[in-house]
Amino acid sequence: MFQVKWLCLLAIAFMLENADLAWSAEKAAGIEIGIAPFLPVKTLVQNYAPMLIYLEQRLKEPVTMVTAPDYQRFNERIGQHEYPLIITGANSAYLAWAESGYVPLLRPIIYTRPVMVVAKNQKLAHVRDLRGKKVAMSDALAVVSMQGMQMLREAGLVPGRDVTVMNMPNHGAAVNHVISGEVSAAIVSDRALNQLPSATRNKVKITQVWEQGAMPGIVYMGSPDLPRERLEHLSRVILEYARDVPEGVELMRGLGYGGLAPFGPDEIRNFTRYGEMLKESMYKAP
Repeated sequence: MFQVKWLCLLAIAFMLENADLAWSAEKAAGIEIGIAPFLPVKTLVQNYAPMLIYLEQRLKEPVTMVTAPDYQRFNERIGQHEYPLIITGANSAYLAWAESGYVPLLRPIIYTRPVMVVAKNQKLAHVRDLRGKKVAMSDALAVVSMQGMQMLREAGLVPGRDVTVMNMPNHGAAVNHVISGEVSAAIVSDRALNQLPSATRNKVKITQVWEQGAMPGIVYMGSPDLPRERLEHLSRVILEYARDVPEGVELMRGLGYGGLAPFGPDEIRNFTRYGEMLKESMYKAP
């Protein structure tokens, strides 16, 4: 009963975010975790509800997870310090650290890689085979979408001329466009693909992996508005769940992350290029 109640509360929180109602750290009771909208809301709720339940029990205070309608607004809210904790992508993490003072805490043990995905019966094998075709990606501000554009250019394809790029709200939507036949392929995160329902994954296949794009698929960070002792405690409890609690170990395995590890400024500097690309894309003149 407790778990069902939490799932309902989480679903409501996500739906409110998608309705573009503002949530602020000051208004929320307990701890609010902002998560990048890299998967459909329902999938995010199902994937992270067990962890939130554990955190609430362990911290003895409410723990809520919220997102935003798109990457632009999610990153803007980070800039306004709306989220005490965030789970976000590498480029967003760099910008949160460099521009907004967020503190890097944890990252997955297994890194994510951009992959080209096609329908099971499709014979396209390489990115270069996409000439004259349509390819779907997640939000243009997602780091994997930025890497996807690099993959196209390295294959000798000019986006908008040789191949049509369709940006979707998240990785799941991009994959669904492959399944429906609206696009020939999608370039998405292999970890995000792994987190989609099996009924979806079973209808597609990976045909190319961009190994040089390997990086943490998500990063846990804390707001500079929280005391350092508070951030360290939250980080320890999350790491404890991922490493020492059987349910948490299984969740990390299921998400494809292999667990969590401490993460600091030295590593986050590796994302500088993509963080600067994100900043330029967010604030460029219309």
